Amino acid sequence: MSRSFFFLLTWGLVALCSPLKPLGVTFETKSSLPILTLPYGSYRAAEYRQKGDLYVFRNIRFAAPPVGNLRWAKPAPPQQETKLQDGSYGPKCIQSAPNGLNLVGPGNGSPIGAAINQFLGGIPIPLFSGGDEDCLFLDVYVPSKVLNNPSAKLPVAVWIYGGAFIFGSKDVFAPDLPFYDGSGIIGQSNNNMIFVALNYRMGAYGFLAGTTVEKDGLANAGLWDQRAGFQWVKDYISLLGGDPSKVTAMGESAGASSIMHHLVAQGGTLDPLFSRAILQSPAYQLMWDRSGSVETTFQNFATLAGCKGQGLSCLRAADSATLIKANKALGSNAVPGSFATGPTPDGKFIRQMPVLELALGKFWKVESLVVSHTADEGSLFVAGSIQTDTQFSKFLTQIFPNSTFTAGINQKIEEFYPPINASGKKSKYATQTARYTNFVQHSCFTCSVRYLTEALGPSKTYLLQYNPLPLPPFNQHGSDLLATFFSDSSTPGVLDDLAGFVFPLFKGVSTALQRYLASFITTGDPNNLRKLTNIPPMIRWDHPSTGKGERLEGVLEFGPLGLGMVSDKTNERSPCDFWRKFSSAVTVLGGYAPPGEVVEQDWVVVDQGAWGNFPGGN
Repeated sequence: MSRSFFFLLTWGLVALCSPLKPLGVTFETKSSLPILTLPYGSYRAAEYRQKGDLYVFRNIRFAAPPVGNLRWAKPAPPQQETKLQDGSYGPKCIQSAPNGLNLVGPGNGSPIGAAINQFLGGIPIPLFSGGDEDCLFLDVYVPSKVLNNPSAKLPVAVWIYGGAFIFGSKDVFAPDLPFYDGSGIIGQSNNNMIFVALNYRMGAYGFLAGTTVEKDGLANAGLWDQRAGFQWVKDYISLLGGDPSKVTAMGESAGASSIMHHLVAQGGTLDPLFSRAILQSPAYQLMWDRSGSVETTFQNFATLAGCKGQGLSCLRAADSATLIKANKALGSNAVPGSFATGPTPDGKFIRQMPVLELALGKFWKVESLVVSHTADEGSLFVAGSIQTDTQFSKFLTQIFPNSTFTAGINQKIEEFYPPINASGKKSKYATQTARYTNFVQHSCFTCSVRYLTEALGPSKTYLLQYNPLPLPPFNQHGSDLLATFFSDSSTPGVLDDLAGFVFPLFKGVSTALQRYLASFITTGDPNNLRKLTNIPPMIRWDHPSTGKGERLEGVLEFGPLGLGMVSDKTNERSPCDFWRKFSSAVTVLGGYAPPGEVVEQDWVVVDQGAWGNFPGGN
């Protein structure tokens, strides 16, 4: 019996066994909060915001709790709920802390600064703790004018949060600092869109991979959770006045790179269930060695959970507290500045790293993209633990498989990012921190912008650089989130108070960014809702040019002097060509290339062994 047939049969049985209620939105009285009735349950809106004239439905379940046998499995349909839900229950997913963030800025370049940074990194922060396995919920922000309006078909934005694939949630700081609150961008669209934010499994729960998981479970489970959220939007957003044919995926950091992975799913043959996308600082760590280092990570997690050599069946039977402890230990044992888990090619759903699929043209042809990055993407992830050339070399051997070292690929990295104290040569880097920052920024962050632009073509992309103040933290990774989600109508209004007190012009910057994005979501063109009287004035945002030079040209910059079209000096061609070649070489070296589909490179020999380990299991 096929999985799709089983899915339909399950829903059929649910419908037969459920009380017959009309699907859609109803009001018990004119002044009451609306109730959304779905085939598996009913959800009352959590609040009405008079200032924004919109309703917020919180914690709508879109999949069954991924526990027991549903661990490391595709998300299953929600079970029937007979009690009216009010949005008060909806845990975030299990979290863990990153190991090696730069918390002291440029000061981490000294041994003392690095020691202080390590100490601060060990202080428990509530953001990185808590959560529950029962976490597959989403929130929906809906303008009141479309409820109970059968003719309404508003465009929809679906938000995927960042957090290095190990922490975060759809309402990460709520209610104190309501990041990922959709009211601001809805307001800038003149209430002509719907905003959805969803949770997904992270860390070991969402991104364990390797041959064992491919055989007995599901690699990239977190990506499948996101896809289930998009499927929910396709199936049910029309009940709330949304148009399932006009969905824009929207995400930052890990959320943005998730969108990249959906674009290349099954070699670009699987509909990602969205037609446009906004990718802010797409970021992911290069992982590919499915039968080697990635499988070792799985075995290490199993050992930490008391399941050494016993596979997924043991992990699925383990108690929640044991898995939480193992997940935390797995993250804390990662090399500082790196992550133990993340999206990994599995030979089927994600055939190989997105950079290679994009180069081969193996991606879903969406209408258009907005792709952005901050001016300083890398320094936040440079903890200062690398102070010498020897330590840099050791770092490479720790994060990449032994095969890359023995094949001389690590040496190529050190030639491209030359040592500080190379004999007889003057390095282009004054410090190891500058060297390491470039390495991180190119390999994990900004090159994704170029790869997407070159693949889809400049006529289908709009590029942005966020750099309102050219110094940390105002131009670092994640600094654009405050502008993206600033809102007058969010409660308790902390963003409004903070921005009004600290950044007199910040509200204008936020208005400009949100109106560009809202215009793209609702019309496909970021220019249609431009506000020329805004401070700073909103200029025309044209398509970029890749050209033959090193830089991407025609990039909209949110800069210290306002908005302007610039040449992007942080995203040069040579480093991105280098990392594309690297990705192809290590994929071939491991035997993970799809048969006959190898991106050109001259580092390793391509023969039939290049795809000997390709087939995946899920």
